[in-house]
Amino acid sequence: MTPALRPLARCLALALALALPLTPAHADPAAASRYYEDGLKRFEKDDVAGAVIQLKNALQQDRNMLAAQLLLGRAYLIQGELGPAEVAFNEALRLGVDPAEVTVPLGEIYLLQGRHAELLERVRADRVIGEAQVRVLSMRGRALAATGSFAEAQRSFAEARTLDPASPAPLIAEVPVLIAAGRVDQARELANAAVALAPGSAAAFNMRASVAHATGALAEALADYSRALELDPKHVDARIARAGIQIDLGNEAAAAEDLARLAVDVPTEPRSNFLRALLAGRRGDRQAEAALLTEVARVVDTLPAEWLASQEQLLMAGGLAHYSSGQLEKARKYLEVLVARYPRNAGARKLLAAVHMDGEDYARAQLLLESVLRDSPADAQALFLIGRVHLALGRNARAVEALERAVAGGEQGAGALASLSQGLLRTGERAAALEALTQAFDKLPADFGLASGLATLRLRSGDVAGALDVAGRHVAAGAQGAEALHLLGQMQAASGDVVAARKSFESALLSQGDFLPAQVGLLRLDVRAGAFDQARRALDPLLRKHRHDAGLMYEYVLLERRAGRLAEAERWAEKALAEASDNLQYGLTLIELRSAAGNRDGAREVARALAARRAGDLVALAALAQTEIDAGDKRAAQQVLREMVRAAGFDTAHLVRIGYMQLAAADPVAARYSADKALQGRPDDLDALVLAVEAAVAERNIVLAAGYLERVLAAHPNHFERYRLAGDLARERGDHAEAARLFREAMARAPSTALLYRLADVHVRQGEPAQALAPVRARVQQAPGDIAARELLAELLMRGGQLREARETYEALVAAGRTSAAVRNNLAIVLLELGEGDPLAHASEALRLAPGDAAVMDTMGWVLASLQRYEESMRYLRDARLRAPNNAEIRWHLAYVLAKMGRRGEAADELKAALAMPGEFSWRGEARALLAELGAK
Repeated sequence: MTPALRPLARCLALALALALPLTPAHADPAAASRYYEDGLKRFEKDDVAGAVIQLKNALQQDRNMLAAQLLLGRAYLIQGELGPAEVAFNEALRLGVDPAEVTVPLGEIYLLQGRHAELLERVRADRVIGEAQVRVLSMRGRALAATGSFAEAQRSFAEARTLDPASPAPLIAEVPVLIAAGRVDQARELANAAVALAPGSAAAFNMRASVAHATGALAEALADYSRALELDPKHVDARIARAGIQIDLGNEAAAAEDLARLAVDVPTEPRSNFLRALLAGRRGDRQAEAALLTEVARVVDTLPAEWLASQEQLLMAGGLAHYSSGQLEKARKYLEVLVARYPRNAGARKLLAAVHMDGEDYARAQLLLESVLRDSPADAQALFLIGRVHLALGRNARAVEALERAVAGGEQGAGALASLSQGLLRTGERAAALEALTQAFDKLPADFGLASGLATLRLRSGDVAGALDVAGRHVAAGAQGAEALHLLGQMQAASGDVVAARKSFESALLSQGDFLPAQVGLLRLDVRAGAFDQARRALDPLLRKHRHDAGLMYEYVLLERRAGRLAEAERWAEKALAEASDNLQYGLTLIELRSAAGNRDGAREVARALAARRAGDLVALAALAQTEIDAGDKRAAQQVLREMVRAAGFDTAHLVRIGYMQLAAADPVAARYSADKALQGRPDDLDALVLAVEAAVAERNIVLAAGYLERVLAAHPNHFERYRLAGDLARERGDHAEAARLFREAMARAPSTALLYRLADVHVRQGEPAQALAPVRARVQQAPGDIAARELLAELLMRGGQLREARETYEALVAAGRTSAAVRNNLAIVLLELGEGDPLAHASEALRLAPGDAAVMDTMGWVLASLQRYEESMRYLRDARLRAPNNAEIRWHLAYVLAKMGRRGEAADELKAALAMPGEFSWRGEARALLAELGAK
């Protein structure tokens, strides 16, 4: 029978015991003989533990008792105490036992410990005869196979069979070698032959069961394992395997019986304890589960590495135990040995893939899972895992495909459905995502993660009642802990039931007095009610108790922002980010606060640090790209956006968002590339097609834009965007009347400020800005809160020469807190034209808000020139000229200042360039006069 495994910690103690003097003063050969005989009787009655005690007593009386040493070695071997067994056998050799007596048991020890080279060197078939020789050849065959000498292994097995065709030993030994090599049919043939030769052999039936088990024939495997146990109730391997199958089949009671027997017979057996941990977890006994997993890991970790490398099941148990305990590095080491040694073990490959996934090494995980799917394309678990890999890498369409196949193939657990929901959500299929997550929650309503996820998704979808229902069902399902009550309170607060929310948060604190989320929930209710001082009084002691809690610091950010103390909010955001430097939410909030305060460089500094810490994170990269755009460094923004395109894979939604940022960064070619990439996965996607049209228009490639527009018309013939896009093309062709008509058609179907801007732009291009005033004034009256429409009205008034009303409109925007660079810049221009107010103050503020904007630099330079501060003016105008060399007005302003400073030749060059540019400009006559004055031709 295959010996169970025990820890080897007693090795040293036994070695010390065996080092006693050979003839102790109190030696009593008669007493030694009595102890030995009693030990032999116990051994024959399977009382191996009792036998060991008596044999030790015999050796205390007579250290040179050879029979006692030999039997003690055999007893230790049965108990799985391999180290002490080897010591006893070697001591028997020292005492003069014939090597043939210990060759086979020493060979078994070497084999079990994975000491294959030592076995091949020391365990020789020519030293034994008869059945022992057959067994030695069989062991050598397994050792040769383990060292990669498969042909020699087969010769050794064949020689053993030739020596004794009636012996099942070589057949039983070769079966696992053939299974590992994938030669299952041949393994089955040998196993059947072994059973035929030895119908009373538990080992033969166990091996035939192993073949059936490996091929998924669980009913056959179960029958043969049961027969093996009838023949030998102490057959550890068969009992463990049978328990595992019972668990797979859902017969947990039957499995528990086998495992209870194993807990008595071999209490430290790691495979058995792992299955016991699995059952403990299923019944919710987390304490027992953790204790058993710890024991499994402890025992496996003490086993010799060389031997363990040849033990497929134990490697798996070690990997599983460490993985379940969160010790990923240890799990990885076991599983990598297992996969290298047994490459056909799909379970090991899947578990190692899961380890790599938890370590965010998705490339290795994908390779392993693809190898499993090549062998078994319908493996639902592998499909589920590779779906999660695709999710992690942002390949959302591929993730959804794999997860749908996994669910259809039987992987219908809550985890698979939840992952499918996540993928569907990312691909924009919100309704399907909600349905999948609902199904997952229906399966496990008491699962907090599912309840929280579904409630949040429903809340974000605007289904407040549905979110509240989920939280209520979660509590009704028996989840009465602080987490569940807090979730209920959150949803009650979202539904407006502040009284009920406060009660739920207080109940959570009754359940767990120091439950921080509930304390935060209560102070948020105070903030919501405007009781800011009360909220601060609640938050301050929490922060004193949790000094480095970034989450509590962020609560102060939210509080102070709500209270209107933005400088304080920014200070707390800086503290929170210092504690959790890679936290996306904290970083984005600090970027937002600094941007709102006009600190564009400070916002960009935070964004750069955040993107560096969260390498490849599309949200962090998007924040960085936006801050680069805001700071006027479009080249840097373009580089970041190119990185985002690579990271986004073929995710349509992400690519479209990136494409629009590329347009904002003045990179229309890259934006069109993003659109084309998005369309590869979804050729008719409206958003991607619209982006493609807009990018082509921005490139001034009207023919290409028209081609994309035809695709829009074919796929979405009734969508209002067709009119807006057609209007963009007409405007680009210079057909302003047709563009205006099309924009009005679009406005009639879906009015928006963006369309209003387009309509106004067409009228301005026609030299008729006054015609745009009526629809813009109407929009402002209909939507007084539409700040963008008010900005547009002010600009049209400025362009139409109605400077007094333009000034009033801009100043009202500034008074209302609208401090954009455009508003400040245009107000400076209006004041300069009117000769009133302080245009320099507004130009300076505009420059602070948009330090890299050429138009803002030009305004600053022109205002300074009006104050005759020409040297200061030159700095800004030269910079603006370099940033926008095709802007005629900037070159006119630069030429004017150059002339004032006596740089006549350079001034003449700039004037010639400005006058050569197309367009009607109010300053054109003045520029010609200045050029003539400079005497230039």
